[in-house]
Amino acid sequence: MNPALDSELRDDFLVEARELLQRLDEQLVQLEIAPRDSDLLNAVFRAFHTIKGGAGFLAIDSMVQLCHQAEDLLNDARNGVVVLDATQMDALLESLDLLNAQMDAMSEGGTLPAPSDALLQRLRLTPAKPVAVMAAPVVIENAASTIDDSEFEALLDSLYGSSGAPGKAIETASDNTISDDEFEALLDNLHGKGGHPGHQETPPAPMPLPVPAAAPVAAEPGHAPVRSSTAESTVRVDTGRLDGLVNHAGELVLVRNRLLSLAARNDDESLTTAAADLDRVADELQGSVIGMRMQPVGRLFQRFPRIVRDLARQLGKEIELVTEGEETDLDRSLVEALADPLVHLLRNAVDHGLEGPDEREHAGKPRKGTVRLAASQRGERIVIVVSDDGRGMNPDVLRRKAVEKGVIDEAQAARLSESESLELIFRPGFSTASAVSDISGRGVGMDVVKTRVIELGGTLQVRSRLGQGSELELAVPLTLAIQRVLMVGVADRLFALPLSNVEEVFELAAGQDQWLDGRRVASHRGRALPLGDLTGWAGVSAAKAPRQVVVLHIGHQRLGCLVHAVIGREDVMVKPLGSLFIGVPGVAGATVTGDGRLALVLDLASLADESSDLLLTARAVV
Repeated sequence: MNPALDSELRDDFLVEARELLQRLDEQLVQLEIAPRDSDLLNAVFRAFHTIKGGAGFLAIDSMVQLCHQAEDLLNDARNGVVVLDATQMDALLESLDLLNAQMDAMSEGGTLPAPSDALLQRLRLTPAKPVAVMAAPVVIENAASTIDDSEFEALLDSLYGSSGAPGKAIETASDNTISDDEFEALLDNLHGKGGHPGHQETPPAPMPLPVPAAAPVAAEPGHAPVRSSTAESTVRVDTGRLDGLVNHAGELVLVRNRLLSLAARNDDESLTTAAADLDRVADELQGSVIGMRMQPVGRLFQRFPRIVRDLARQLGKEIELVTEGEETDLDRSLVEALADPLVHLLRNAVDHGLEGPDEREHAGKPRKGTVRLAASQRGERIVIVVSDDGRGMNPDVLRRKAVEKGVIDEAQAARLSESESLELIFRPGFSTASAVSDISGRGVGMDVVKTRVIELGGTLQVRSRLGQGSELELAVPLTLAIQRVLMVGVADRLFALPLSNVEEVFELAAGQDQWLDGRRVASHRGRALPLGDLTGWAGVSAAKAPRQVVVLHIGHQRLGCLVHAVIGREDVMVKPLGSLFIGVPGVAGATVTGDGRLALVLDLASLADESSDLLLTARAVV
């Protein structure tokens, strides 16, 4: 086989197989809850069967062997020979983990890990049967000769509607469709049958497969083959090309902003009309390009049922994971970036939040606890909530632990409100656990979660009621491709503040601010708002002190940023400043404004860090 074609087939197999494995992770957890669900059994069986078929075509013996044993077990479950129990589900889930490891090794060009004899034995209910592993050239079972590459291509052409020579098409049923039985038989012949001798396999429920629902009608002599009228609705695009398209759309947005600024300064009707047309087209293009980067958050959620299931078994707890809002769209770059923070939040909810079954029963609660994972869109932000119906957090205990660990002193603890006490869990090194847990960490996790969320331009809030449970709300921008910012002026310089962190803007009145414990604060909405002055950080001098205050919410902190002017909102694309500026605190990049000026985009997470100059005068009063 052509090496380039072989590599392409391998890459296509990896893409399709990984999608099947992602769905399997969630399906297997559901199957453990409902082991007699025929639809689930058929879906899981079909996934292993399809992966086995592709692995057999590529002659990956160890993967075929593993899938074959899992397939046998599932086939017995489908035929009522066995009802899957927790031990067998453990073996199937372990097989899934091994398949994922094999896929990783295959994509990296390494040696694939082989299934252990112990794992294969746990999957085996009957004596082992030989597995037919196919390698090129393809061998058809019960056939007298082999199929070479050209003949196999002709077979695929007949199945998928290629314009092959008349008379070569395989005739199907009278309604011109490939039934489940026929497709199953084709896979079995090509890749080795997975059922037991003497058992008739029932047709599994159909799953999304790279086969059209209807095959083309065989071509009549002298006429071109009839193609299916239903075209493919999706196409795979390399992510590098997609990112390039997003960059070009961002550049167009900058040009649009510049043209709108020029049109506003020139009394030219034709220029104004052209600028308005460009504004409309750029907005539509920007929305379409951003939409191409979107993925449903369910792609992220589907990996969590397995995690919660494994933790519950390890801790001896009964837990139900409820997910909501899986259809909510999120930028694909954020889908992966949020995986680790959400895993840690779920682990804390399972380990620290929920009580054991006996403790819950003694407290008058159901023995089975509930962890809820919900996503929704609020304006330009995606909000993900992790909540539980467990024991909740005690503010008094949090304050006492914080003092014991030296996070704050007793005087500071006495001034903390209940909500501020809950936010102590985000302090570095803070933990209320009396013993180290391998599940939720060693007391250094929640601050890392907060830092990661802030780096993504998001916020993290905590709410809790003692005895009723806790809720952590994570909010991030809808997309990181094109940022919506608030332009502000400090002396003669321009700065862009991510709009997702901006709460409100107000003008500081005379006598509204004062110094408290060496820090400048303003009385705003009945609370003391810490103030920070950007003029000192930017190294500029001004004839008059800034009086405009931009209220920012950065992580669990809320502070006011003093500026000379609030210019307005803009959609911008952030550009890096080059290697000379790497590591400069407080600067995320730069952008070009509508009038052609350069504006620095501020990294608010860095500015709010305790070591920054801005926070020396803006640290929250505790």
